[in-house]
Amino acid sequence: MKLLRKFLFFISPLYYIVSFIRNLLYETSLFKSTKFNLPVIGIGNLAIGGTGKSPMIEYLIHLLSQEFNIATLSRGYGRKTNTFKIATKDSTHFDIGDEPLQFYNKHDNIIVSVDNNRVNGIQSLLQISNPPDVILLDDSYQHRKLIPGLSILLSDYNNLYYDDYILPFGDLREPRSSSNRADIVIVTKCPNNLSSSKKLEIKSKLQLKVSQKLFFSSINYSETVIIGNKKVEFINFITQKFTLVTGLANSNHLVNYLSENKCDFNHLKFKDHYNYKPKDLDNVDRNVNILTTEKDYAKLIEVFPEMNVYYLPIKVGIEYKQEFDKIILSYCR
Repeated sequence: MKLLRKFLFFISPLYYIVSFIRNLLYETSLFKSTKFNLPVIGIGNLAIGGTGKSPMIEYLIHLLSQEFNIATLSRGYGRKTNTFKIATKDSTHFDIGDEPLQFYNKHDNIIVSVDNNRVNGIQSLLQISNPPDVILLDDSYQHRKLIPGLSILLSDYNNLYYDDYILPFGDLREPRSSSNRADIVIVTKCPNNLSSSKKLEIKSKLQLKVSQKLFFSSINYSETVIIGNKKVEFINFITQKFTLVTGLANSNHLVNYLSENKCDFNHLKFKDHYNYKPKDLDNVDRNVNILTTEKDYAKLIEVFPEMNVYYLPIKVGIEYKQEFDKIILSYCR
């Protein structure tokens, strides 16, 4: 893969030019962008792969849903539909995608919606009988037809965008300079013991504008794993060998966490948003517990209802949480 990327190095300038021209056309208003008269928060990244967008969406849901009527709007990656849909109790990941289904299953006090066209999605949400007060846009940074009122850019600590290159040589969907569109930049998946000197180094390399705010966040794993409505202490669960099944862009953080806890496990790794098939676990002992992510859980129990499938919940921890929360709440109010 690395060798192939080196070969594709000479294609990257062409990708850069196309992306740069596209952004320029939007910034000079030659391409139309729409802005709505209600709080719209966009969460996205410059790089392909996981930077922690779903946990950040859930953090904002917890922060805002007690005061506002919240709607999430996603593309619904991997679904077999392409029009506007609002999640219901009958929705599956084929209808709305795995991450929106996760939001719906966990939060019964919000509206979960999907639309490939974010502008049409918001217009549709505003026409329902109980329209939202605030809309959270999932993975919207490259959706230039829509201007969010507040834009949050995420960058993985282990693959910060200033060390990356544009596709196909690197992982960036657009040039590093596109980070200037963000109001808030969050370095995600940081180690809990990140030093002040390292934070200053990162801040210096990011070269943010004066108006941009920088925060650091970490992934906090739950002390329990969940199967159905039952919770099991993590320290008890890991006393026996298990199989880890993941369909993530990057599962390194989870694998490292389990290894640090001296867990005995085999890892079956699938591509991001993978739709599981019965044959995928043919070689797995039916008596061995399965551990997976919250995103993969609903898909796995649908295909393998006879197996003991658990998931390990995660939460985002944000440094200077009060300051961050204040910015978000002030904007929405």
